[in-house]
Amino acid sequence: MSKRKVLFIVIIVICIIAVNYGIYWQFFKKKDVKDTPIDVPIVEEGKILKDFNNIFKNEIDYQIYDIQGLSKIDNSKDMIYTKYENKEKEDNNYVLNVNIPAININSNEATNINNEIENIFQAKVVDILTKTEQNTIYTVEYQAYINSNILSLVIKSTLKEADMPQRVIVKTYVYNLSANEVLTLPKVLEFKSLSKDGVRQEIKNKIDDANNEANKLKELGYNVYKRNVNDSMYEIENTTNFFLGENNMLYVLYPYGNMNSTSEIDIIVFE
Repeated sequence: MSKRKVLFIVIIVICIIAVNYGIYWQFFKKKDVKDTPIDVPIVEEGKILKDFNNIFKNEIDYQIYDIQGLSKIDNSKDMIYTKYENKEKEDNNYVLNVNIPAININSNEATNINNEIENIFQAKVVDILTKTEQNTIYTVEYQAYINSNILSLVIKSTLKEADMPQRVIVKTYVYNLSANEVLTLPKVLEFKSLSKDGVRQEIKNKIDDANNEANKLKELGYNVYKRNVNDSMYEIENTTNFFLGENNMLYVLYPYGNMNSTSEIDIIVFE
């Protein structure tokens, strides 16, 4: 057999092997790759935290929805408005940049939310103003969105007191305007037709990854926030901080500063 024929046969065999391997990878091996469930589209992490921090404009974004017929407490004001604002500064004592919202809807549920907002965020301003020599920086900002008949309000505050670590507190409220009720995360998943199991798995993946990264940094000598990956707070039924943002994107948040002196926060975003 001539060398040319041998070379030709070798090339054919290589091509057959390559084609068969491609078919195998496409239909079998690919299943072994860790992938996002098809019914739970995820936004890649990338600049999620930076984008989240940039959403706050102290206003409501109606997007394409025109809400009519709601019973407001004050018809001269928007559905979400800044009820309390303070930008005071006292050298060597405190710096305030506070914008505290209120929901302008005539319902018991909205009233309860407004009372909670005052008790969490405005009460801290009073505490700062009545104390002296504390060297405190305190900011509060918010953003609201309308998606169909659902109102979402997200409030973020940062608190730096003397030599204490900076603390970030985030509170969200998701409200069904048609039913006059506060929505839970399971109900929002139904609204978006997202699989509970898929969302649950993505939350677990995110928390596991964040915890593994924290462990690596700790080994390098950094002071990091340690997560308890088995904490029931990560269960969908126990997750209380979430909202529907621009273009109906679902943000699921775990702001650890709500309970501890840290600015650490985990965010998972679903399309």
